[in-house]
Amino acid sequence: MAAAIGAGCGITGMTTYSLGVLINPLSDAFGWSRTEVSAAKTFITLGFVLTAPFIGYVADKFGVRRIAMLSLLGLSMAMLAMTQLNGNILAFYAALMALAFAGCATTPLVWTRGVATWFEKKRGLALGLTLTGSGLAGVIAPAALSALIKAYDWRAAFIGMAIAALLALIPVYFFFFENGRQANQTKATRAVALNSGFTVPEAFRSRRFWQFGFAFMLIGGVVSALVVHLVPLLTDAGMTRDLAVKMASALGVSVILGRVTTGYLVDRFHPPFVAATFLSAPIIGCLLLSGDPGSTWLVILAAMTVGIAAGSEVDLVPYLAARYFGLKSYGKIYGWIFVFFYAGVGIGPLFLGRMYDLYGSYDVALDVAIPTLALGVLAIATLGKPPQFNDHSSNAAG
Repeated sequence: MAAAIGAGCGITGMTTYSLGVLINPLSDAFGWSRTEVSAAKTFITLGFVLTAPFIGYVADKFGVRRIAMLSLLGLSMAMLAMTQLNGNILAFYAALMALAFAGCATTPLVWTRGVATWFEKKRGLALGLTLTGSGLAGVIAPAALSALIKAYDWRAAFIGMAIAALLALIPVYFFFFENGRQANQTKATRAVALNSGFTVPEAFRSRRFWQFGFAFMLIGGVVSALVVHLVPLLTDAGMTRDLAVKMASALGVSVILGRVTTGYLVDRFHPPFVAATFLSAPIIGCLLLSGDPGSTWLVILAAMTVGIAAGSEVDLVPYLAARYFGLKSYGKIYGWIFVFFYAGVGIGPLFLGRMYDLYGSYDVALDVAIPTLALGVLAIATLGKPPQFNDHSSNAAG
């Protein structure tokens, strides 16, 4: 519960789902193009990429509770600082980088590191439940922030997110712990589990590490672009802005569905096949949105496919990292995978915004997104069977 709340109020939760709501207000306030505003995701992501390996190292060495609390506090302060934007686009980008640095320990890397140490057989479901927090943020944030913007202006949205990050400190302080001992496990057994798996050099020599990183770079880029641009995509498809904002909130429901369902199924079936099934869903959405859907229900279906994949991808990265590389250097290895994933996340929204500015619609960008996503899904589907970790030595096969 505490990790879910932290994930929802952290930099990859409410902040991510706010960008689509803020694109038009910021464009109207400062005269910025969609490309310029969409670059917000790129600069936030650059902060993730620069800090992820360091955060992974700190999490493995010192634990995650303290750094999560400090980062939530820093994120709140950085959100308040965003209210001082004055129309200088370079200052906007610098502020976004500062926001990412401040919230760098509120990403799934930290929350899943704490939760993964408690679970083995039901780890997929546990991580899925953890990351429903950002799905709930997707339900609440668009409507809540849109209401604040309507009542006041865009600054109120940042103030609202700052307050949410501060409030998240309460459950994290009281309930977020790692390395606890389950009743049916001895301390020695837990020590074996926590010290089994790949080291970072062994992971770098593994074909699966690079295949994994490449796949999620492509998938993350496409899905993130669709999430950030969802409101403009839906309005361009014929929805009113108010209905599109409501759909952005409904997206969070499909995110939660994707996370919990994926988490449940990967504990029972071959994880890469489960991943490929869920992550290919936005191909249908892109096909619908790139043409003339002709029906509000088809537009809603397109949005739901994006939400299902957005829920699955963030759940699958930590789960597959633990399954294929073990817990021995989980934070460090996940940190490097994070670099691949968020490189795609940073580029995708910028690409979609640029294509819109060039062609006056998203059709060309969606046509590129379909084969890009298919290639990433294929790379995941062919990962093969996860290795078994059962002692202190790492299993570096594959």
